[in-house]
Amino acid sequence: MCTGAAFYHTDHIGPLEALEIGCAFFESTGIRITSAGYYEYLENGDHEGDHDIMEVSLEKLRALLASGKATAFWLYNQQGTVPWNAAFEYQTDGFGSFPHMGAYCDIGIDRIYGRLTGWMRQTAKRVRFPYGILYTAEDMTDAFYYAAGYNFTTMFATENGSAFNRETPGLYNGQARYVDKMLRMAYPCNLLNMEHLKIELGGIALGDWIQSDPKHGILSRVREDLWMWDVEAGQLEEINRILGEAGILVAWRPPQPKKPRRKLP
Repeated sequence: MCTGAAFYHTDHIGPLEALEIGCAFFESTGIRITSAGYYEYLENGDHEGDHDIMEVSLEKLRALLASGKATAFWLYNQQGTVPWNAAFEYQTDGFGSFPHMGAYCDIGIDRIYGRLTGWMRQTAKRVRFPYGILYTAEDMTDAFYYAAGYNFTTMFATENGSAFNRETPGLYNGQARYVDKMLRMAYPCNLLNMEHLKIELGGIALGDWIQSDPKHGILSRVREDLWMWDVEAGQLEEINRILGEAGILVAWRPPQPKKPRRKLP
């Protein structure tokens, strides 16, 4: 199992600041950075907007970001695991994406939860963004796809694999309601802002509902306008059901009935 994290609406975070956040992520995992790359448009691409990742050293990437010659970038550790042992991405509203940051490591969430939630707290104190999640995935490819909602990747049986992607800005010009009016889903760790905590759930504010029962998780303040919501793995299915049925999850869908097996003639 692998672990992924994503921060959304990161357009106020500059690339050099993001680079330091990415380096801190690798430090928190105990995995070193072996390579880096930045996005560049292709002059002779088959279509307008075609782009590729240009591999450079970490030092060269830092210089390119400082000069403004590069913006969106990746950091990697590529030592055996496909596609990486760990990776960090900083995306802008260019190159077919939308502003977000993603971080992925080939370590199970139970082994690294404390270190990554510590890194998330430090990141939230360092820069401003309204929403973040920490989740588990089957493999590194799924962890990467899930951050931006690509490839219909899901983490839960009651999740619509295309709903979040359609909600994002950029290609789909989505409403991005997960910023203040809804949540994507409930995860082992969620970074929520004040507007999230005001969302009504059966006549009670979400923040009050979380604190009304230990089974609903633990809510703790990270900064004056952001909170961390930790949820036990065994409670996630029930919490997602409750929030999904209340209509406050972007990607939730009701359980699908199993189709009866066809009897052979």
